[in-house]
Amino acid sequence: MLHLSSSHLRFGLKYLNKYHSTNVTTVIVDDNIFHWEATLIGPVNTPYEGGVFKMSLHFPPDYPNNPPKVCFVTKICHPNISDNGGIYLRVLKSTYWHPMPINLLFKRLVGKLIEPEADDEDQINENLANLYKSDRTKFEAMARVMTNQYARRGN
Repeated sequence: MLHLSSSHLRFGLKYLNKYHSTNVTTVIVDDNIFHWEATLIGPVNTPYEGGVFKMSLHFPPDYPNNPPKVCFVTKICHPNISDNGGIYLRVLKSTYWHPMPINLLFKRLVGKLIEPEADDEDQINENLANLYKSDRTKFEAMARVMTNQYARRGN
């Protein structure tokens, strides 16, 4: 099973870095195929546009049967991301997880940057979720300020 997981991950890494958009780049950490660092460029027409966000991914030995643990290293203003970078997304919960290609996982992560799960009772940051729902302009201004402060190129 471990060999199957590592083969799956190596293929996913090669595919992402060769064929995926320039919005995501990934590298293996310390020659450990189960630990990746990713850099995600904030999507256009969002408060994260132009931001460079670093992420850490830890894949379980039985991946793709169980989801990776994904964490933002770069501070970000988002209802589904905690102050320490922990991500709440249904797709990353074991009960909702179904095996998917890594490029699809990144597409879903980018999709949640664009459209958070603000109506879910389990979102991480209730204050940001409420602000997102009640005053989107104020939320986006706050997110832009944090993107400029923490996710500028060279940070």
